[in-house]
Amino acid sequence: MFEKTLIPVAYGEKPEELEKIGKILRTFESQSICLIHVSEGSSFLSDSDDTWLKELKEILEEIGYTVEIRMGHDHIASAIADAALQEGVDEIYIKSKRRWHIETMLLGSIARDLVRLSDIPVFVHKLRPRLPGPEDGVISRLDLIILYATEFDEASIRPIPYLKDFRGARCHIVHIRQRRADPVSEQIQKDDIEKRLRAVEEELGPYYPEVTSEQRVGNPAKEILRIAEEIRADVIVLGRRRRAFLAAPMGETPEMIVIGSKASIFLVP
Repeated sequence: MFEKTLIPVAYGEKPEELEKIGKILRTFESQSICLIHVSEGSSFLSDSDDTWLKELKEILEEIGYTVEIRMGHDHIASAIADAALQEGVDEIYIKSKRRWHIETMLLGSIARDLVRLSDIPVFVHKLRPRLPGPEDGVISRLDLIILYATEFDEASIRPIPYLKDFRGARCHIVHIRQRRADPVSEQIQKDDIEKRLRAVEEELGPYYPEVTSEQRVGNPAKEILRIAEEIRADVIVLGRRRRAFLAAPMGETPEMIVIGSKASIFLVP
């Protein structure tokens, strides 16, 4: 699914946490990892001592990965997005809610920048699925509950091949719409959406033990977050409107979901 993954790492990274991440990525068939460390121009940390990076590399190699190390400078999210293209990776994996360097900037802000800038799919790991502890078994993707939010447009079609590869325990498809002004057009819209949802169910049915769907009326970001908690989704899969989203202000649906979700986000540009 994701043969090569780019993972941004920071000075002070815990090797045991990176090992857990490596085990999770194994279930998605990742074989090769590129670790990237980005130093901002204002950082006084020296790039000359890369001992800690080599230690992280060895941890992943012990799990069976082929590992490369890459250094970057200046704007963190831009450097990560550029490196992903240059390295030809299949995805960028970034753990939310972690401090970058020794500064006060939270990695969450970098994740929000990445979902705007990256031309490569971005996996933002949030509270779910939980990283396995020392005594836990390896998390299988067959245990995952996937929430797929669709607008039935070109951006929503792009995640379909990835959804087929996730092959979780359940895929729940959701479309959030606005209510029509009169009952007749409201029913016509509702019936049309129902047919479209059934078509997506049929397409994804062979890849999951259970595929369900629903439509709701309301604010897209709020409803998607609400549904994610109701079904305890592990991953929310979204497509990004490339140009429209890049030009959008803070508060656009994907960005609100990245900020507010407890489930991980897989965003396909």
